[in-house]
Amino acid sequence: MKKLILASTLALMSASSFAADDHSGFRVGGGFGTDIGKYQLRDSVGGEKQEADPSVVLEAGYDFNSIFAINVKGSATGLKSYENKKDKGAGLGTAYDLAVEAEAGYTFVTPGDASIKPYIALGAVGFDKDTSALMLGEDKGSVRARGAAGVRMTLDNGVYFDGRIQATDVTAKGDKFNGKDDLLTQGMVTVGYKF
Repeated sequence: MKKLILASTLALMSASSFAADDHSGFRVGGGFGTDIGKYQLRDSVGGEKQEADPSVVLEAGYDFNSIFAINVKGSATGLKSYENKKDKGAGLGTAYDLAVEAEAGYTFVTPGDASIKPYIALGAVGFDKDTSALMLGEDKGSVRARGAAGVRMTLDNGVYFDGRIQATDVTAKGDKFNGKDDLLTQGMVTVGYKF
């Protein structure tokens, strides 16, 4: 009987320690991103320059444990064309995308009960029909690969800050992938709440 009580006590203690280290839960947030690197959403077409506004990002995710998570991100980027530097630019529309990613990393807990998770993510991103026609030469919504590396810090009150660099394959239909020219690299910062 004493062994059973001892085993039950040890099981309860370990269960409570696992619960204290439970990093699972939903999170939602939003933020901004911008193009960085060689390939950007800027180009010269027939003497006109094209430029992209900063992206507005909405995201949701679920952390399964301290290592694995899944993310869903949607973003919108306004596109403009300029004939010269002085004009205000003509709107070319808005580029929309929706991404689903698998994330892996490791969550470190600080003495103040905040957690920091460096991670990598891989997934697929779908573009709307107009963006696919403008950027990728496809007449229907296209899907491309995306990879990312980032760090997310979650405070003990549930507020989180996420900074990442992501690269998206934007190879035009029928072209061969060239890593130097066909990766759209973006920096992103989001803020949100983890439930």
